[in-house]
Amino acid sequence: MDELILGIDLCDSYSQISIFSSVKNAPEPFLMGSDEASCLIPTVLCKMRGEENWLIGSEAYRRALMGEGTMVDKLVKLLHKDGSATIEGTQYSAVTLMGHYIEQLLALPRAKYGIRDVRCVAFGLKDLNPDLLDRLTAACDQVGLSRDKIRFLSHTECFSYYVASQPKELWPNMVVGFDLTDAGLDYFELRAIRGRRPQILEARREPLDEAFDLDILETPVGERMADTILSNCADRMLTKKLVSSVFLTGEGFTSVKWAPDFVKKICNKRKVFGGQHLFSDGACFIAYDSTLPESAYPYVCICEGRLASSISLYAVKDGRNEQIMLANAGSNWYESRVSAEFILDDVHSLDLIITPFSTQRVETISISLSELPARPNKTTRIQVILSFASENHVTVRIVDKGFGELFPASEQVIRKDFLIS
Repeated sequence: MDELILGIDLCDSYSQISIFSSVKNAPEPFLMGSDEASCLIPTVLCKMRGEENWLIGSEAYRRALMGEGTMVDKLVKLLHKDGSATIEGTQYSAVTLMGHYIEQLLALPRAKYGIRDVRCVAFGLKDLNPDLLDRLTAACDQVGLSRDKIRFLSHTECFSYYVASQPKELWPNMVVGFDLTDAGLDYFELRAIRGRRPQILEARREPLDEAFDLDILETPVGERMADTILSNCADRMLTKKLVSSVFLTGEGFTSVKWAPDFVKKICNKRKVFGGQHLFSDGACFIAYDSTLPESAYPYVCICEGRLASSISLYAVKDGRNEQIMLANAGSNWYESRVSAEFILDDVHSLDLIITPFSTQRVETISISLSELPARPNKTTRIQVILSFASENHVTVRIVDKGFGELFPASEQVIRKDFLIS
């Protein structure tokens, strides 16, 4: 291993790192101690007093409590709202603070393996927001991680690829997951839609109302109450579903001794697995796969963070009318910014074809070009730019590029936003 391939689960309370092992051909978690729970690295940052020295994790907590530095927490939330923190009279932006945190995270595997170069880092995030991702990109750039070395993934996608990387006998039917943290309780569902080539993996995440503060697990009465809550939740979510396996993750499931009734329900004719590094492992699998010449996963994954529909249009190319693909179903929406140029030939509207991957239903979105300057036929060149604010929200911009010196570009823009399924 001459370059690091990492998966990082980045959350407000804790972060986790998985490193792809070329020996095991699988991710392995970075542990701060001897037990699995030590893979949880508190997402906190401490600046040492009077120094440009930054600490993270439990050590940051300890030194701040001793009065040796100033601590900042909730770094993901701070980045989301583009906030800042003032330390020793200096204001630090959320991007700068996150940059320091990521730098110290990367220092951990670099020190352990003696490898500085990074091939790819895939970040798993609970929610994908375009502003958050732009700021996280800037934070990565601050520490020398260029855009081609980073990936941003939803927890749903991490879950999907983690499961898809397991032996197939574990997921002949539906697979579900429960993620219990102080931030809430999330339910995941993954099913393979067979009979299509390539095969479809369809996954979803559902935040559940049954969430509770993990502090209640500190007393026997609270444990029984939490067990009852989760047992009722299992009844509601799993009844009448053919589930092969159940995965438990999150600091709330570091141990399940407090939840005997819940465990009994989910173990009924199902295989159950627990582990703290599911999302970072899933991200690491994707990071490694992105370094290969061809993907090792013969699937189209439809989930949060991935486009469920393809977007195309018809245009004449080399004398033939062809369907030009602009965005493919299963693509990561944040990485799917597309730009293409066309010359208008007796065309008065741009007709985009929306094709959901999992159905045969096709929709056409027609965008009028009447706002463009009036010119003779075949003397207007347009640039079509597609960008995405989520897997459902599409923005199309049509820019007038004119036609050489005879018909200068006006740079006039027609914009249309719409939702796709």
